[in-house]
Amino acid sequence: MSSIHMDLPIKGGKVRKSHMEKLIVDPPPDDAKEVIKEAFNDLIAPRSPQQQVCAVEKLVAAASGCEESAKMCIKVLVSALLQLQPKVQLRNKIMKSLPFIGEEFPECYLETVMNVLMCALTYDNNNLSVLVQAISLLVEDSGALLSKYRQREDNKDQTDELNETRENILIELHPRIVQAILKGITLFWSRGFKEASSSIEACAVLQQMQQLMKSTTMYLQQHHTHLSQTAALSPTVSELLYAVLSVVRHSSCPLDLRINCGQLLVVIHCILSQGMLGQLVQHVMTGEKPYNDLTSVAQLALINGILCVTPSKELYITNDETFLGVQVLQAVLTPVLHSNDGSIAVSTIRVIYQWTLRTLEALQFPYSVKELKRVLKFSSPLVSSLLDYFWLAWDHFLDSVKHTTKECFMNLVKILQFIDLENSKLYFLNVCKMFLNQLSSRKYRCSAVSCMVPVVGTQTLLKLYPNLLHELLNYMKDPAMASHAAELLEALFTQHEKEVLPEDWQSIWLNIFIDSFSKEMQTFGYELLFKKLLATSPESLDNAVARLVQCSENPVSEKLCLLIMCVKIGRCSPHWLKNNHSKYNGNDSSLWKCVLPNRIIELCLSHKEESVQTAAFSLLCESPRSTELPEKYEHHLIIDYFTYSITTQSPSYRQHMVKSTKKLLLRIKEGSVAMIKLRKSQDIHSVDAVINEQRLFCTKLFTMMVENINCGANNARRGTALLILQLFHEIILGNCGDILGLTHLCHDHVYIDTLLWVLNDSFETNKSIALRLLFSVSEDNWESIYSVKLFSLLRAASSLASSCKPPESLSAAYLFKFLSKQSEAVKMIEDRLPQGINPQSSREILCIYIMESLEKEVKSARESLLMAAASGPMYGNLLCLKVLLSDITEPELINSLDFWIQLVQRVLKICYTVSELVAPVVRNSSPEGHLPMDLNPESLAALSATLQASLGNQQLQGDIMLSQDSKCDELVKAQAVSAQMLLLCAWRCIKEVSLILGDLIQQLPLFPSAHAVLTIENVIAIGQYFLTQLSETKHRGAFEQSYIGFSRVCERLWQCEEEQLRKLPEMWLREVLTSIQDNDDTRLCATRRSAGVPFIVQAVLSSEPSVRGAVCLKNTMKILLHLAEESQYDGTDSRIHAFNILRAIYRDTRLGDRVIPYVSTGVKAAIRGYKSTSWAERNSAALLFSALVTRMFGVKQTQDDLNHKNAMSALVFFRRYPDLFEFLKDELKIGAAGVKEKKFVPALFPSLLLLARLSPAPLEGRTSTVSLSSFTPAVLQCAASSVLQLRDLASHAIITLVPPSHLHQVVNQLCKEACLMDQNKLHGILLCLLKLLKSYSSNISSAEKNSVMMNISVISWAATESNPCLVTRGSALELFTFLFTRCLIPKTSLVLKSICLASFSLVSSDDLVSATMPWSALCQRQAAQFLLHWCHSEKSEAINIISTLISSKSYEVRLSALEHIANQSNHSELIIRQLLERMSDIEIHPECLIQIYKIMSKTVCLQVKNNVIQRECLTPLLQHVTSQAKEESRVEIIPALLQFGSTIVSVLLSLKPVVDFKHALNQWLEAALSYSTSEHSSDSRLMVAEGISSIMPFFSSHPSISEGTILEVYESVVTLLQDDCDAVRNSVAYGVQKLLVDQQHQSQCSLQSTRILSKVCDVIGSIGTPEALTLLVKLTLKDDLPQSFGLTQDDDRVFDKGEMNIYSEDILVGRTAAKSLSGALASWSSCTIPPVLLRSPIIPSLCALPPAQKEIILAKKPADDDDSTFLSIISFLNLLEHDISYIYEEISALTDTSVYCVKNLDLWLVKLGCRSALWRAITQYYNTKSDVITSVVAGLNNSIIKGQFLCEIIDELS
Repeated sequence: MSSIHMDLPIKGGKVRKSHMEKLIVDPPPDDAKEVIKEAFNDLIAPRSPQQQVCAVEKLVAAASGCEESAKMCIKVLVSALLQLQPKVQLRNKIMKSLPFIGEEFPECYLETVMNVLMCALTYDNNNLSVLVQAISLLVEDSGALLSKYRQREDNKDQTDELNETRENILIELHPRIVQAILKGITLFWSRGFKEASSSIEACAVLQQMQQLMKSTTMYLQQHHTHLSQTAALSPTVSELLYAVLSVVRHSSCPLDLRINCGQLLVVIHCILSQGMLGQLVQHVMTGEKPYNDLTSVAQLALINGILCVTPSKELYITNDETFLGVQVLQAVLTPVLHSNDGSIAVSTIRVIYQWTLRTLEALQFPYSVKELKRVLKFSSPLVSSLLDYFWLAWDHFLDSVKHTTKECFMNLVKILQFIDLENSKLYFLNVCKMFLNQLSSRKYRCSAVSCMVPVVGTQTLLKLYPNLLHELLNYMKDPAMASHAAELLEALFTQHEKEVLPEDWQSIWLNIFIDSFSKEMQTFGYELLFKKLLATSPESLDNAVARLVQCSENPVSEKLCLLIMCVKIGRCSPHWLKNNHSKYNGNDSSLWKCVLPNRIIELCLSHKEESVQTAAFSLLCESPRSTELPEKYEHHLIIDYFTYSITTQSPSYRQHMVKSTKKLLLRIKEGSVAMIKLRKSQDIHSVDAVINEQRLFCTKLFTMMVENINCGANNARRGTALLILQLFHEIILGNCGDILGLTHLCHDHVYIDTLLWVLNDSFETNKSIALRLLFSVSEDNWESIYSVKLFSLLRAASSLASSCKPPESLSAAYLFKFLSKQSEAVKMIEDRLPQGINPQSSREILCIYIMESLEKEVKSARESLLMAAASGPMYGNLLCLKVLLSDITEPELINSLDFWIQLVQRVLKICYTVSELVAPVVRNSSPEGHLPMDLNPESLAALSATLQASLGNQQLQGDIMLSQDSKCDELVKAQAVSAQMLLLCAWRCIKEVSLILGDLIQQLPLFPSAHAVLTIENVIAIGQYFLTQLSETKHRGAFEQSYIGFSRVCERLWQCEEEQLRKLPEMWLREVLTSIQDNDDTRLCATRRSAGVPFIVQAVLSSEPSVRGAVCLKNTMKILLHLAEESQYDGTDSRIHAFNILRAIYRDTRLGDRVIPYVSTGVKAAIRGYKSTSWAERNSAALLFSALVTRMFGVKQTQDDLNHKNAMSALVFFRRYPDLFEFLKDELKIGAAGVKEKKFVPALFPSLLLLARLSPAPLEGRTSTVSLSSFTPAVLQCAASSVLQLRDLASHAIITLVPPSHLHQVVNQLCKEACLMDQNKLHGILLCLLKLLKSYSSNISSAEKNSVMMNISVISWAATESNPCLVTRGSALELFTFLFTRCLIPKTSLVLKSICLASFSLVSSDDLVSATMPWSALCQRQAAQFLLHWCHSEKSEAINIISTLISSKSYEVRLSALEHIANQSNHSELIIRQLLERMSDIEIHPECLIQIYKIMSKTVCLQVKNNVIQRECLTPLLQHVTSQAKEESRVEIIPALLQFGSTIVSVLLSLKPVVDFKHALNQWLEAALSYSTSEHSSDSRLMVAEGISSIMPFFSSHPSISEGTILEVYESVVTLLQDDCDAVRNSVAYGVQKLLVDQQHQSQCSLQSTRILSKVCDVIGSIGTPEALTLLVKLTLKDDLPQSFGLTQDDDRVFDKGEMNIYSEDILVGRTAAKSLSGALASWSSCTIPPVLLRSPIIPSLCALPPAQKEIILAKKPADDDDSTFLSIISFLNLLEHDISYIYEEISALTDTSVYCVKNLDLWLVKLGCRSALWRAITQYYNTKSDVITSVVAGLNNSIIKGQFLCEIIDELS
């Protein structure tokens, strides 16, 4: 035997440990060779996967030379094959090895293999998996195991004889094989699947069954001829047919299995009926036996099987004047198959796709082409029906259907081109024209046109539609259209490149892509599209980069982003890089990588737009070569980028930053490893130099990130730094730390202490990252965690666990998790445990410790829940317990099984106890204000104690005293605070208990496992707990968290092997449904949307395994819809519960398409619910209807419900929900009849809303029976309702119902019915006319337009005084205003003139009676709108009309006029003077005042130039605005007022000759700068920032701006640069940049705001005066002091933080100012150190000064020349020394009891950090020695946790 087989490779590559297969095979007989026995043992009980492979090779070798040995080896190997799944490596090895034995012993091989396979097929133990593998081996690779033997030259006769023997054996075995297949299918389905104990087992059965179906199909096809000729097999084959049909009919049969069954059924049909597939199609569609009762999906599976089985050339052979291919397509396109079921849609489009593929194959045969030309003409009904179906399917809600539809259409285009090449282009061009006219109305049209572009040609389309490219690029800004537009653009430029010269292509496509790009497009795939554009024509890249580099002279963000994008694309092109290196000198230091000037990269990294920064940073970090190390220059840029950009507030940009950093670190890792490998071949010194550069950079990066997680850093900075540190650990320290010599970084005790400090961070994400980083540090480094520190951490964790603040409870949990890894800490805890408890692991010890603490709190809660809520709220310890139990492993359980069983029982008991204690609160009908006590002296004492425990000590306030003599508001306040604390305690306890119970069920072994921790009784009790909580709890937070726990329980139980447990969710569901139907059950809450009851149903249904066929869902929906529909339940709680539960089910995304079949019935029930007399029922019905609308139409894309973006085609809607067509028609008829009888019909609202959400159906009447015109009469009748909203909704709905061709007819009908007698009807008619004309005015011909206008002109009386009703008159005016603006009515029309006169009379009338009439103001506003549009055509009358409108008594009229003026560029002198007059004292309405201020802000400069406003009037005007700004109480006016004032100041400053207005300017700045703090609105702060920016250029040139003024402005600039709003920061940064450009003669730049702070401080320092230095000191000391909380605070919400700035970083400002102060002092000579500082601005910023004294100093305003205001540096240093000492004492007092579980400790440390920076800045130039500071440093050095921030403070003070 050849030994080639020994070297056969194993398919699948490298053998891994997980690939060791478990085999159970009968051993060889005792007389077998030892080598066979040894090989058998290696195969059955291997030590490694490689040993199994070697065992196969040994068996094959042992079979050589001896037939008996060969027989043994064959038997072992084939038996092993029967137990191995397909695609297993060992199986492939055996399959390749066995034929070598067969070549040496062919007869023995064939006999042995067949014996083993037959035993497998007929074995009595019904091992179905073996049966499946046996069938598979018979057919795999056309029966490769029994394949015909190769002809051998030396023995041809023997080979032929063997092959004949093989065929005869198979023929004899056919009955047994078919019988085995039948048995296998029957047993699999009846016993395997239907009796599966879990969803996992059911999935495995289905997988094996699918394999069996495939193998059977292949077997029957391979032996089709003999099987069809053997009459004896017909009964068995018929039985097989019925067995497969039973599988297909079952509702739980998956789609893929159905498709395989369909193919098998077709093959069986061919065997039984000798072909006749056309007859099969008819039987399937007509439902003839045995194909009756087949579902639509099953029918489609059979049709798909026909296409798969039939050869392509036979599809278009004439058979009774029909073709099988046509029959199949017609069957698929029958309307009965168009359903709202997603599986039907998927099956249908798959069949059509299969048909297109087979038809394309058939075109290879000439006779098929001839027949297809006759069948598939462009005008044929078959092609029209197919295209109509494509247009519908392309808009389907399933992506798979959409994508497959595109593939089908592309294939159809190829088919039609092949059939008729000449006419296809014209045909598809017409289709493109139809689609391109309205691309945005249907998203699929872009995709469809892109498929036709190769046929039609880009050049043709661009000639027909010159603006097509601009339109498509504008769509790239719309998230809903971007991907579709990109698809079409790609098709256009790809095809266009083939049609025109490269120069022409570049001039068109490059220009438009570069010119049209905006940053909004970048989010939606523009980069990928541009990359494809450049890839289409690679030579265009050079031109694009060259042009964009020129554009960078003007740093526009869009062009810079595009430039970076091009360079990134170019760097992936070796050819482009090579050209650049040859073009430029490779050593040119001004170019980065010879592709881009360095200045551009630096500009981009410091740009104010984050998108530009991110693009440039990614360019630096990413490289096409993974081993390319970053250079030194890049290191500098990256560090600089992190310094100023790490605080970005945008989550998306933070993600980009982290992603790019990860790529950078991976480059460093790969590059460093590669460099080490090159040390042998390259100069060692050069390699070491490169490695050293990378080491220095990594060290800098690591140190920077550690510094950024310190106190005072905002969350954006901390979060990003922690993420980067995590990457650093994983990539650098974990892989190349030794190479770079960086392993010592994570061993530093300062770093470890810093991470420990982060465990008390406010954000859980930061805590979890810090904990992972701590765990990643080697245990050898825990020497720094000495016992004192561990003891303090333990005390801190225990204290935090009992805190009433949830974030602190979470900190405790993370601390305990950290301590669980510290053996010394665990020993400390163990020593504290009671005697008699002997836990073994650290987790067990901590769990016992927490349980002991929890039991104490429970004992306290039994005595007083209110007191426990303040001092020991229980939920903290429960959370700690949950965290410790959450990741318990199975080995831990097994090692201490008895202990865990006892502990879990103890946990369950205490959980139930806690739940009972807090139940009265969360189950109270009003849990939010529940306080179980009266205001007697005892309860007041309890309240006082509670408040003192929870608030007083935490805030370091005095005692809180309450008595019956206390003020009423203080008592109410105390109750409110206590009630909120009590509620917080209660619902948080429920939350933690629910999550603990859910985790226990989900993670612990259950019965019947040998290691089961929970018994069946425990599981049932936990389930009953959840049912009780969800049924009776009223607090939303409590039952939402219970739902999470209950969902986990259900998910686990559905998968259980134990039947009793597996049936529990279904049993619980039945219980709930029974309770709902029982109206006497008082436990359920009918209010609060049925509280937790819907969550019970939702949890069970959403977790139900799909293999069960959604049995529970079907039964539940049947019951609920019955309750919702049957009249006997009207007004009952049962119906309300049914509505609320249905709402939850329809909203649940996990149920997905499974609820679609019940949508129509749900809509019917909801609409009928509107008719109920019960308000509660109507409310529930409305909520259900809202959920159904979202389910049907998708999530709203705009706020306007009736926007076209939220619409669906009427045809698609009624195809998906056909039952609703007649239902809505009947409802509308009934409603219209009620409207006619002047009745109120609430059910009309949802019916009309559905119609209003539909868009006109373009295929109406052609492909379906849907005729929307049948709705029109009823909707028009609804438009006459007495309810205004109903009329408005009807007018929206009418748009859908009236096609453009019927517009003239409907308008004519409406105008004829208009009359004064019925004003409701008239109003409805006017609304309908307006909506129809707005929708269709651009789509009707000029002749129809004239006719429509003539009809409408007849009702012009409705817009004049002839109509006494102001409602209808206002609507008529709106209609004619629209017609006038669209030029649909000539401007010279007498109708318009009469309306104009009537409108002017209306708005100028002083009639008090008319003014008080309802709708008078709105009618006058509409009249004003008409007049304002009239002003455009009648310029002579415009000023008079506008002047009249401005003086109107109606503010709506004035506002309309002012909005009109605001949109104009030129204003008359009369109007301006009138506005000034109204602004001064006449106008009182805020909106009008805002408009006046905005108008004056825009025009004041021009009016001064034109002398409309005199120069002398500007200062008084500024003083007036200043007084208004100080006195104005209406916050909405402030921004406009500030904007106007800033504009006046700018004008005054720019006047020549110069005007001195110093006093007015100072007053204005005082008023304006008071609005720069965070408590004011962002609009106000933005206006202050813009105002400051406008005056900065005049700092050095205007006499009115004094140095004091400049310093005040700079102080506010620093405040605004730390603002929470990025627009405010960018605005003030822009002003500073202008100042820098003027002062330093720099070129114009666009710097990010974070880079401006240091420049501002440097500018202040450069002034050099004592006042300037004082300001720097003040900025260093300034901070936002936390507001204390007490009973005197206005806000009674105990946990609200109010307005706060989460971006500001006081420590950053303080250190930056201190650095600038140090620089300023350095510029003074040693003999002229400034002897004085201004006193009053500094001292109030010191912490040591009492508040009363601060107020006195602030109130005192000393004169400028008062020497007493000066303070020497020595005196100031003494004050600073005292302040530092005071802060240190406060910190020492706070940290005496624990490490960091104290409020405001971070703030005190930040204060200390600012003062230490100031101390260092001054003392380095003014030497002083302080014993106080020395003692402070010594004390700080003794800190238990000494993080990076504290070390920096110590260093500065030292």
